[in-house]
Amino acid sequence: MYSKILFWNFMAASLMIMAIYFDITFGYEWIFIAENDPSFRKALANLESSMSDAINSTNIYRIKEPFTAKLKLLNGGSLYKTVLIMAETDCKKADIKKINNINSCQLTDGRLICDAEMYVHRRKYKLEKISCG
Repeated sequence: MYSKILFWNFMAASLMIMAIYFDITFGYEWIFIAENDPSFRKALANLESSMSDAINSTNIYRIKEPFTAKLKLLNGGSLYKTVLIMAETDCKKADIKKINNINSCQLTDGRLICDAEMYVHRRKYKLEKISCG
């Protein structure tokens, strides 16, 4: 009797250790998606200004192109992870209210490679984190 209890406790502990060690998320795994996926592109477009604000620069940055895109489906939302190139523009962040269309800002030679995570839930977009180097 006690040996069965010890055995099942050992099994449960082993499974918990495996889950922690292998970072199993039980069904919520990262899947690669195309960089031109419409939902991913919409998230990028909605969060481009937040990404630019997070970059420590006086100039505005725009998304040049994403290299990779991953998606994790969560309860009620989507989490995107991407590596992308941000391009510096000739427009200043201080002048953002005077700029009618950010697409009119000319790209300069400044480039940054960034890792970003974006969360989308019911048409609400949130930049979770970004790091550029």
